Amino acid sequence: MDLSFAGFVLKERERELVGPTGPVELGARSFDILRALLARPNELITKSEMLDLVWPGLAVEENTVQVHLSSLRKAVGANLVATVHGRGYKYVGPAPAKMDGAAPAVAAPLSRRPVVAVLPLDNMSGDPGQQYFSDGITDDVIDRLSRYRVISVLSRHSSFGLRERATEAPAHLTADYIVTGSIRRSGDRVRVAARLTQARTETTIWADHYDRPISDVFAIQDELARIIASTLVGRVENEVATRPSGAGAAQLSSYELVLKGIWHFKKLTLKDNIEAAGFLMQAIAECPTNAQAHRWLSSCENNLWLYHFDHGCLERGFAHAERAIALDPTSADCYSVRGFCQLWLSGIAVAGASIEQALALNPGDPNILADAALVQAYRCDRGRFDPLLEEAYRLNPLPPVWYAEFRGILDFAEGNYATALPAFLAIPDCAFDAMYALACLGHLGDRTGIEKIQKEMASRGQRWDFLYGASLEPFTDQSVKERLIDGLRKAGVAA
Repeated sequence: MDLSFAGFVLKERERELVGPTGPVELGARSFDILRALLARPNELITKSEMLDLVWPGLAVEENTVQVHLSSLRKAVGANLVATVHGRGYKYVGPAPAKMDGAAPAVAAPLSRRPVVAVLPLDNMSGDPGQQYFSDGITDDVIDRLSRYRVISVLSRHSSFGLRERATEAPAHLTADYIVTGSIRRSGDRVRVAARLTQARTETTIWADHYDRPISDVFAIQDELARIIASTLVGRVENEVATRPSGAGAAQLSSYELVLKGIWHFKKLTLKDNIEAAGFLMQAIAECPTNAQAHRWLSSCENNLWLYHFDHGCLERGFAHAERAIALDPTSADCYSVRGFCQLWLSGIAVAGASIEQALALNPGDPNILADAALVQAYRCDRGRFDPLLEEAYRLNPLPPVWYAEFRGILDFAEGNYATALPAFLAIPDCAFDAMYALACLGHLGDRTGIEKIQKEMASRGQRWDFLYGASLEPFTDQSVKERLIDGLRKAGVAA
């Protein structure tokens, strides 16, 4: 049932908040807090009650609640939500009214995110006492998916309400994608099967299963939830981005345009980077408050530093990252992309702080883990680098080539030039990769390899200032930067 209040409309089934001028950006937890408050207008909801309603069964610190309340107040106005100090919270605005018909025309679908519903995983163990385990994994998957801002996730209340009506789910859930699955525990092992289905066509997009020893039941619950959530996000991104649109790009929602942009971005060519930026700018034009559009446009600008050593692109990338954080201060990847451009703008300490913020908000995002590993590569800290990148690889079944590049940077720092070299030969039109490849070849004395790269650059008309790029590499050990420059000079790169 939709609720109208203070000029806003809360759309329960779509999990959307619509304001006087159109859709309002609101995170999944902030949405659940608002829904709880509107269900009991002008009535105190204690802190413990709020935790049970929004984070059932989870241990959550009070400052986490405050972060989501802050986002909610920013979205609807501070005068509508009151904190009763030491006790709880209440909605103090005009009485909400139920709406029998459709939402007003201001709903403007252009900001709508793809909606995912995670149905309770079936307990196939033959032991009703194991239901807590399957419910726990379901809860964790919902919680982790809600941290990825390019999709919307139905709350556990909507999903778990369909436990007895799972076969009817498509008719009762307004969702684009449905996650189903089962858990079977046998002896000292557990198998979790999961499936992602497009709701409209009931077409299976992805299915997989995971077998693990169950020596530590809660550790395995956490591990499976992280893997499934990370995989699901990537599959939804790819499916939406590659899905034909008969009406053309003009009819895509702002978030669908973002996913189109991400799809092109991940191809890692200059041409696709430009196409990605075009989709993302269109997404911002359709919905200026789409934080993810600004976040990914920041990545496109940052990429131009890697492609051309254009320092102005880093500054534009930083501006878009700051805008993304202002729009969604609880989005992990917005902090991560800010940290990435800060590596060359502000140095390793500042960049590392931003990426640590991102990791604290979403420790299960493989790309954030990879960015955290990159920071350790520039610190030449193998002990911290390896666990972070190994976890990124484990959570991402289709890892992008930049994971290997990050490992190559550390291999170079350690003087393992032959080991580092292959990582920098995958993207031929990228100045950053060519810089490291030439430096490796220079130290190895491989004139044939050097001449091959130089001929390829000449055929494409590429003239990059490698020494300028090398001078800004943010290694904490300056001797590594000196060896990078020395390797370039050995390869014949002039000042």
